[in-house]
Amino acid sequence: MGWAALCCLMGVLMWPAQVCAHEASVPLRLGAVPLGSADDTVRQFKPLAAYLSRLLGQPVEFHYLSGHERVLDALRQGQLALAYLGPAPYAELVGRAAGQLSPALIRPLVRFREADGQAEYRCVLVAFPDDRVSLSPRARLTVGMPNALSTCGPVSVKAMLTRAGVSWRQVTPLYMGNHDSVARAVVAGAVQLGGMREEVADRHSGLGLQVLARTDPLPGFVLVGHSGLLSRQGLSQLDKLVDTPASEYGRWGGALRHGLVPAADSDFDAVRAILQKERRP
Repeated sequence: MGWAALCCLMGVLMWPAQVCAHEASVPLRLGAVPLGSADDTVRQFKPLAAYLSRLLGQPVEFHYLSGHERVLDALRQGQLALAYLGPAPYAELVGRAAGQLSPALIRPLVRFREADGQAEYRCVLVAFPDDRVSLSPRARLTVGMPNALSTCGPVSVKAMLTRAGVSWRQVTPLYMGNHDSVARAVVAGAVQLGGMREEVADRHSGLGLQVLARTDPLPGFVLVGHSGLLSRQGLSQLDKLVDTPASEYGRWGGALRHGLVPAADSDFDAVRAILQKERRP
């Protein structure tokens, strides 16, 4: 065999390894529904991105997106390999209804525990006591919420108000971008009521927020993987996330640092039922 032919053969034999090496060097994108300001969200997710990089043996970069819909669109378009979603955004995106993505494509990997160690959380409706807000059938209310697609947005707020006899027609909704902004808006008097995670209301309790209503427990936030962008080996590695030691996840930011539990698509069936009921006329 001539030298040129030998070089050609060696190149062919080495090509799959070169491709694998290239794929392993291409950064995977991690996205998340906003938890606070852009700086707060990036700070919370950088340690998780670093851990995922080590687990997968491939760079993982956190990619900030300013709203829930932008995160869902990025998943639909295959621009995110991993994403942190609330239960309502997940149930909106993934399922068996027309227009939804299959749970085989957008795989739930783990759910995150709350600060109290539970794998579920509640949304609450809060007011500032000095405003003397009444949840009466005749009330006309301005309600602040994180986002139209947030679990603690219209889905939960409508359910809590309906339970109190307040029609959604009596509500003027205002979307603040994140839960902390809603809490500050209630304290500042910019809105009469605010819908947010109970953990956020507790964190701002020193400012005088008063909880008027709570939802039933909801499944915790979920980390999903896009199986079209992750290798079979990568997905196998991500199955080990649930065994992450406390010494590691305790260094992650904010709501991520309290522990992990297994996640399954069926965990979100109750949320899908709420979404269907909320859409009825």
